[in-house]
This record gives sequence, C-alpha cells and structure tokens, in this order.
Amino acid sequence: MFRPRSIALLLFLPIFPMLLSAQTSRISGSVVRVDGAPLGGAHIQVIGTQFGAVADRDGRFHLRVASRGEITLRATHLGFLPALTKVHAEADGEAEVRITLEESPVDLGAVTVSATRSQELLRNIPQPLTVVDATEMERFAPVSVPDALDATPGITLVRDGVWGTDVSIRGLSRANVVTLVDGTRIETATNHAAGLSMIDVSDIDRIEVIRGAASTLYGTGATGGVVNVVTRDGQFGDGFRMRGSLASSYSSVNDGSMGSLGIDAEDDTWFLHVRGTMRAARDAQTPDGILRDSRFHDRGISAGAGVRLPAGGELRARYQLFDAQDVGIPGGASFPAQASARYPDERREMVQGEWRMNGVSDALERLSLRVTHQRIDRNVELIPSPAAVLRPSAEHTMNAALLQGNWSFGAHHLVAGADAWQREYDGRRLREVRANGMVIADLPLPRARFRSLGLFAQDEWALPGDRLRLTLGARADQIHVENDEAYDLLYIESNGIRNDAPANRTLRWTAQQSDEVSWSAHAGVLFRLLPQLDATLNVSRSYRAPSLEERFQYIELGGATYLGDVGLAAEKGSVADLGLRLHADRVTVRVNAFVNAMHDLVVDERRSDTLYVKTNVGTALLQGGELVVEYNPFSSLVLYGSASYVRGRDTETDADLPQMPPLSGRIGLRVPVSGFFSADLALDAAADQDAVAPGEDRTPGYAIMHVRLQSRTFHFAGLDAALSAGVENVFDRAWRRHLSTLRGIVAAEPGRNMFFRLQLLF
Repeated sequence: MFRPRSIALLLFLPIFPMLLSAQTSRISGSVVRVDGAPLGGAHIQVIGTQFGAVADRDGRFHLRVASRGEITLRATHLGFLPALTKVHAEADGEAEVRITLEESPVDLGAVTVSATRSQELLRNIPQPLTVVDATEMERFAPVSVPDALDATPGITLVRDGVWGTDVSIRGLSRANVVTLVDGTRIETATNHAAGLSMIDVSDIDRIEVIRGAASTLYGTGATGGVVNVVTRDGQFGDGFRMRGSLASSYSSVNDGSMGSLGIDAEDDTWFLHVRGTMRAARDAQTPDGILRDSRFHDRGISAGAGVRLPAGGELRARYQLFDAQDVGIPGGASFPAQASARYPDERREMVQGEWRMNGVSDALERLSLRVTHQRIDRNVELIPSPAAVLRPSAEHTMNAALLQGNWSFGAHHLVAGADAWQREYDGRRLREVRANGMVIADLPLPRARFRSLGLFAQDEWALPGDRLRLTLGARADQIHVENDEAYDLLYIESNGIRNDAPANRTLRWTAQQSDEVSWSAHAGVLFRLLPQLDATLNVSRSYRAPSLEERFQYIELGGATYLGDVGLAAEKGSVADLGLRLHADRVTVRVNAFVNAMHDLVVDERRSDTLYVKTNVGTALLQGGELVVEYNPFSSLVLYGSASYVRGRDTETDADLPQMPPLSGRIGLRVPVSGFFSADLALDAAADQDAVAPGEDRTPGYAIMHVRLQSRTFHFAGLDAALSAGVENVFDRAWRRHLSTLRGIVAAEPGRNMFFRLQLLF
C-alpha cells in the first residue's frame, strides 16, 4: 500500500499555489474554416506555454492566461494548416479573436499532442508518434481501439476475436506496451487480449501512440511503446449552453448495431459531459463460414465535470463504466479448438479526480495532481467438453496518483514529477465436473500486489532559430511486489457439501515480497535540415519488470500446464531510432528505421509436451522500419501509401522470435465526391510470413480492398448531421493475420462488411 506520509505530501504540495491570487486575462474566440463554417475540435495554445483550450463543436474556445502584453495563439487541427494569431492580453481584461484554418490535403504534423506529458506540436517532437482523432475513427467505424490503429505503420493487430483485440508495436505486444486511458494504466491479465476493448470508442477524442521505448515518462512496461487514449472532455464557456449528439451505426458482417447519446452543458465556471453507448453483434461471417464465439454485447457510460476555483485553479472529475456481457472468445491459443469460450461478463469502472493550477509563477506554467481508482472484473466461461466447465475469474484493482509540474526557462521546457500506482490481483477458478456434480475451486495465482513509485524529468530545449531541438529525460522507479500465502485448492464441493480444507491440498505459494530499483533514460534530437525537412534521432534505455502473472501463474488447461517464476529478471531494452520527415505543401514523407536490443526477454519455455515455464532468454534483436507517403498532385486528390517491417531474432540461438508481424503495407487514394462526400479507397496487403519461431505456423500473404465514404456536416430537419459508410474486404477474400489466435474449424478473419454510421447534433 502507499505510505500515509507519501500520500500526505502529495496532497499538501498543491495547497501553496492555491493560496496565491492570480490576475488573469480572458481570451475568447472562434475557429472557422475558410468558408466560415465552425471547426470544432481545434486545439488552441499560447506559444511557449502550457496554456491551451479545445474548441467546442461550434468552434468556440475560452482561455484564461496569466501572461500580459502581446501573446501568440497557435490553432491546430488534423487535416488543416496551423495558424498563428497575435493577441494583446491585459490583466483582468478580455479579448475576442477569430481564427481561420485552411484545409491541408496532406498531413503536415500540425496537431497538438500530449503523449510526452506536455502540450506540443507533433512536428516538433523527435519521437515517432502517431495520432488518430475522432474524425478519422468515424471514417473507419472501429469496434475497438486497436481497430482504429489498424492503418498505422508499425502497429499490428493481435486478434483474439472481433471484440478482444490488442496491438503489437514493432514486434512487441501486450506486456511490452503500456496502454492508458486518460493517463491511467489498464492493467489486467495478459493471457488474452481484452484491455483495449473495454473503452467506449464513441467517447474517444484521440489516440496517441508512441512507437518505441517510452519508459522514461511512463515507467515499467513501455519497452515496445505506449497507447494513450484520450476521451472526450467538456470545456468552459462564456455563458450557459447545452448541446447534444446522437449516433447510430450498423455493420452487416455480424449484424452489429450501436447507439450512442451524449449531452454537454457549460458555463463560465463549470462544465458537464455525459455519454452513454450500447452495442450488440452476432457471430461474424467469414468466407469460410461462421466465426463461432465472435458475438458481443456491451454498454458504456462516461461522465466528466469541471469547476474553476477562485484562486485560478481547476478541479476536474471523470467517471467511466464499461460493461460487456456474453462476449465470445474465438481466439486464445491456450483454449482447445473444440472448446466454447466466452466472457459471461466483464466490467471496467474508473473514478478520476484532477486538480490543475496554471500560471503558478513565471517559470512554473502548470502544476497538477491526478488521483485515479480503477477496477476491472473479468470472468471467463470455458467449456472444453460436455463433461466439464471452467470458470476463471479475477478482480484487478488499480490505484494511481500523479504529481506533475511543467516549467519554462527560456528555451527550455521541463516536465517533471512523481507517479505512484499499485495493481492488486484477486482471482480464482472453478472447475465443474458435470458427471458427478463436483465443483473444485483453485487458484491460478495467489492474491498479489505490484507497486511502482517513480520520479521522472524530461527537458525539451529549442536552440535559437528553432533549427535544433534536444530532448533529454531520465527516470528512476522503486518496484515492490508481494503475494499472500496460498494453497493450490480453495475448496471442493461434492453433492452440495463444501470442504474448505481438502486433505490433498498443498501450500503452493509462501508469502513473500521483493524490491528492485530500475532506471531508464532517453535522448532525442530533431534537426531541421531545410525549412520543410527534418531529421530525428532517438536513443533510449527501457525496462519492464515481470508482471504478476509471469511471476506467479499456475494454470492447467487440459493438456498443458503454464507456470510462472518468481525469480524472473526485468527485461531491458536499448533502442535507437533514426527518422526523416518531409512536410511540403503537396507531399509528406515520414520514414523511420529502428534497432531494439532486448535482454532477459520473458518467454514461455517448453519443458515438455505438456509443461511451459516462464523464463528469461539471453538477448534478442528487433530491427525494422516504417514509411508513410502522402502526395497531393492536384486539387484535393491525395495518393497515399505506407509500409512497415520488423524482424526479431534470438541472438544466442540465431532463431526467429515468435509473433513477429510480416512485411505489410497500404496504398490508396482520397478524393472529394461532388463537394459533399469524400471517398477513401485502400488496399491492405501483407507478405507471407515464413520467418517463424520453431513450432510456429507460417501465414500466407493477403491483399484486401476497402471503400469508405464520409460526408461533410449538413443540415437535416433542423439538425446538423454527418454520414459515413463503406465496404470493407470488398471482394470477400479469405485471409488471416499472422498475430491472430483464432482457433477451430473456421480461423479466417471476417469477410465482406458493409457499414453505415449517422451522427446528429442538436
């Protein structure tokens, strides 16, 4: 548990700036397109500071800044050219501005992101970072967060079905990728993908992905990368206003339907955001037949509220509840092919509170404290045969706190702070033997806790002329792991009589604890070779402490047993990434090449045909790269293409690493249709994957076509409306991802899918 003295210190520090009175300038304005239509979702930032706001759907924004005199506002939006506007700010004064953004057919990296724990323009960040915003997700109608990232080079989907999907970043996945929702880790079992599926995709504002090591800012686990999901939030206004939105969609491949309703209210000193979503889908159709156990039913509700404090600070709160019922699991290599598997219910609940203070002093631009409680309940029902039923279940509780400051010292922008989080696992498994009515309750893991306390700092330094930007960061973590004493059997129930102390049970885990100190570091360089051409270099040292499952698991699945090892060493990675970026008016090119040397990788070592034990392997080398090209030859027509490749080798045995994605890519074009719709035609392709680990199956290559349409916002029956539709896998090709774990007679991905989405704003 967190020490009371540490908690008291974290809560006491923010009191000092709250006692200060601050004179602020109020700046309001609107962001519009060239034709005068409002542009919602634009990011407005005061250049050189962390002061910023997001325009509402009417394009309106409101800022309170401590600066006085002439300041410069930068407005950005994905798909538009950035715009700079000068404003004169007076203490306790007000100013009104109007900012016009011009559309850009190609991506110029002109969007503000926060994945580096500060507000910065994507083009100014040396790390390879990708952003997918709400507009892009509406075009693709994703089922889950990974689906929204499917077109991103360097990211590969890990399929455990239609609903349960995860991502691999540059050949590393699940345990090696930190997944966050609003800055809080989603920590749950790593045996089967589901963590990123427990987020309401209709309530997402954007997804930011760091490709490559990011342990300096996010701590243990970020050896492969970070997926940071930012959900929608309310905004302060200049008077009372209430708005609503209604969305509905349909997918033919699984008869899937979705309905979502959102309400936003705001005033000068408060805001409120509420959204609810319900979805349902049947088993998906494939060219080879029905994909059994691919159905799902889920619902989510999210709420956010904020108030301004008299001293100039803000209090914000979030609540998220996501509940899934009767979700089939067609994937999972550990399940027998003939088994029926599902989540009878799965639930994620999060409560978060945050305090912010802007303009604390001339140097300290922002101080914030965020506290989060999250609980994930997972229940599985596995029927390997008519004679037995397995029911594993677990509660994963996360408590986290982050104290962070953003400083500005001339050309230096420093982010530093302390974070603490603790995950607690409490699980059990029931085995029902139907022949004799016996129920056996055992433990796949003992009750255990994983705690991390970390200190981090990262300095971004822009040299005069802004031709050279340097990033230096370091982090240290103290990691504590402990488990309770536990027997292999909890109880045995026979003929209605329960025995809590079976004679044949044994003490499987003794109570123990361990402590370790880990560190990481990062250095990044961005050099502007030409005004439109940048070169980047990133070098990182990352680490990952073994998870609770890797340390303690004892899982018997019919013909195989999987054991953990409490003595596992932490994984360590040394990563180098070299990039080149061209951002011209009509062409964009981004290319990255990387090398990742991993030490003490945790893998399942096969000791016999029925026994697998977690162990560290010596060294491994992953290398590859990504390429993105966009070309605007004339008008608004855009030709685009992307490719990614990674190869992983065990350098001691000279064998290929398992679960490496093949060479893959996408080519396509975007073109306006009659000034109302824009069309997107894309061809996704992957090569044969024959560089496989011993015992791993090869996967043939594939090529599938997609056609998607998206409308501009238009007026209908007194409402603002937007449409999107499309056909995925147009020619109904049978294909399979190499990282898919689909099992059984039908193991193909879903076939032709026609989808439709309508959004109404009122």
